[in-house]
Amino acid sequence: MIISERIFELMDKKNVSRKRFSEETGIAQSTISDWKRKKTNP
Repeated sequence: MIISERIFELMDKKNVSRKRFSEETGIAQSTISDWKRKKTNP
């Protein structure tokens, strides 16, 4: 399992949206989308 898969697994478990994750971490939503599409890795 790559780190981005683990991040999304935990987000689902905690019911945290990508928008909220972005706001709370300061990571751009486009970066998070890239992780989801496995275009890049954190």
